[in-house]
Amino acid sequence: MSQFSGGAKPSRNEGDLARWPAPKWKGALPETNETGSPFNPHIDTYPNHLLVPIESLPLMDVHKCWLLKMTVEWGFSSPSETLRHLVFVTISESSNNKKLIFRIKRCLHCHVGARKGDHGKVEIGGVEFYRFQVEWLENVKEKCSIKSVDKCVRIICDYYMSRIKASQIESEKSTATTTTKTGVDIESEIFTMKRKHDSRVKVARLKLEGKTQDDNEVIQILSDEIQSLPTSCTPEETLAAIKKCQVGRAAATFAEANLESPEETSKRREEEEKLENTEEMKRMREVIRKTLGSVMG
Repeated sequence: MSQFSGGAKPSRNEGDLARWPAPKWKGALPETNETGSPFNPHIDTYPNHLLVPIESLPLMDVHKCWLLKMTVEWGFSSPSETLRHLVFVTISESSNNKKLIFRIKRCLHCHVGARKGDHGKVEIGGVEFYRFQVEWLENVKEKCSIKSVDKCVRIICDYYMSRIKASQIESEKSTATTTTKTGVDIESEIFTMKRKHDSRVKVARLKLEGKTQDDNEVIQILSDEIQSLPTSCTPEETLAAIKKCQVGRAAATFAEANLESPEETSKRREEEEKLENTEEMKRMREVIRKTLGSVMG
């Protein structure tokens, strides 16, 4: 993915950049713009805000199907814009959530029996990222020891796909009195973020509410294709993978991984603290402390 297919075009024509905060240009003004003319800071786009065409972006089949489905359902102009949106959403996550996304080895596709690197990939064409997004992804690759930038993109797809799917599974298990968010709720939060004034979202919602039979069939075909792919995780595997992200029961990322509401987290911690402070647990910690020869709480 680090191979660019040529020149870049100004980003000022892309509405997504206007909706999200972008890093300011640092250092001296560029001497020329992308066409080779003298750079004018009042009308030209700074180099880090230019769209960079990506020569190769290999994804899993399930990622491509999901991106196409989300592009149609949420009114994006192309899978390229959908991917840029997901990168923007990821950048906006808290530091703990970024660690959850990139440092946890989920191995969501290992159950199909293929070894690492053996899963077939499909190319998705016409993808463009802003240059600062590419630089951010490359920085993540280095800091988190990830094989490639396109692997970072696949991790992002895996994470948000699993969040949506896990929420749907949990909501189906919940009772009518609970307030568990559904997969549609989480999907809406992700794909409408920073799009309050994007008329395409309103059009997409109207279309989803009153879509024709043909549109229904297209979306159903895509959904069935995602579920039937050999790399698609079962509900149990998805939940197990997400719960691997547990990094401490009191940590915010533990609650995030288990899709808890603030009320559910508070209730769980209250019960856990009661257990932690019982005489039996204190005796157990003392035994462990003596065995390991270290001070434990």
